[in-house]
Amino acid sequence: MTPISPAIHTKPTKLALLFSGSILALSMTGCGGGGDGSNSGNSDNGSTTPPVSSASFSETATWQVTNLAPNTATCYDFDDKAESSCAEDKWDIKFDNQARSVKLWSNSGDSGAGLGGVFGLIDWSDLSRYSNATQDPDTSRDITMHYNEDRSGGIFDAQPWFEYNLKDNHQLYPNNRVYLVTTDNGSAMTDSSVQQPIYAMQITNYYNNAGTSGYPTLRWIDTALPNKVQTQTIDASNNDNWVYFDLTTGQSSADKNSTWQIGFKRNSVILNGGDSAIGTNKGKVGGFLSKTPIGYYDDKGEPIVSKFITDGSAATLTDLTNTAVYDKPMNARSWVIDSKGSDLNPAYTGNFPNLDFGWYTYNGMTHQLNAKAVDSAQGALIRSAEGNSYARVRLDKINYPDSSATTATSWEFKIDIQPAP
Repeated sequence: MTPISPAIHTKPTKLALLFSGSILALSMTGCGGGGDGSNSGNSDNGSTTPPVSSASFSETATWQVTNLAPNTATCYDFDDKAESSCAEDKWDIKFDNQARSVKLWSNSGDSGAGLGGVFGLIDWSDLSRYSNATQDPDTSRDITMHYNEDRSGGIFDAQPWFEYNLKDNHQLYPNNRVYLVTTDNGSAMTDSSVQQPIYAMQITNYYNNAGTSGYPTLRWIDTALPNKVQTQTIDASNNDNWVYFDLTTGQSSADKNSTWQIGFKRNSVILNGGDSAIGTNKGKVGGFLSKTPIGYYDDKGEPIVSKFITDGSAATLTDLTNTAVYDKPMNARSWVIDSKGSDLNPAYTGNFPNLDFGWYTYNGMTHQLNAKAVDSAQGALIRSAEGNSYARVRLDKINYPDSSATTATSWEFKIDIQPAP
């Protein structure tokens, strides 16, 4: 099986999920206390030290997926330690064998009606230290609010606007990237007009004046008017509700039926197009990474910490207003449109012929997929559809009939289960 090569090559931001939301979506309240590194010092139960839980990964299972016909899905219920019908509500993990790629989903958000969620992907060397899927192994803090639901996402997931935890302080640091936002993702036009506005924007902060997280500061221009810079701090701190923002008027709304181009919930960002287009004013908005300011990443794509921990909003203003040096889409297909996604499906890293998809690697010479060895593997914690049990999951093997075959016969996952209390 040869996976489709995504249009964007990007290094996934490990633990970026720690900034997302509520018990079904996005928040940070368990880590650092007040959410995403804010300093209230309280977890959800009002105590600085959450109660010790007796829950643990007390059961194990191996899930061997053998139905690898194209465009088929196989689901698994880790409470029953057995495959489950994908048409029912009780499945916990879905193996989606698409035409030229494999996707994994949790029973949550856009993927299902359950109470599932994902914590990961995380290096297995770290994840194996967890004895309990609801507590940080070092601090014993509650991490149940760190599980992300499956969702729609696009350019801001593929090319994140921040890095996380650069100083082991559970805080988010913007990289002041410049993103182009078009109101017509089917058009190759890159010049803004009254009929088809094209905006450029940066997210320059994530905290309000009190240091509370969930307040992204947006700085933007209509690219036809580069000297008219607008700035707005948006209260996106509600864990459950999106805030929809109109770049034309500078107004935000909780009403999905309002006119909007971009939406915020905690650190998550969506555009009104593709799978994220909702409400009565469904749009055709698309995004494109136009510029990453100099000095934020080294030649290996690793963040330069000293640059991130300094407020660079003033220094990077010219990156926004100097439209002449923008990278621009070559054609309409270059606009990134929001599509269904999950933290179980990270963007790949590396360069052809050797690509890393988190769970597995792809060898472009042999056209085989290979599960990673334990010392380099990644895995995830997954909450059940019922919301009261958890699994720690790692891909162990991808089996082929012989070394020359390009079609696998099975995938095997190792699962540690934390049953419902």
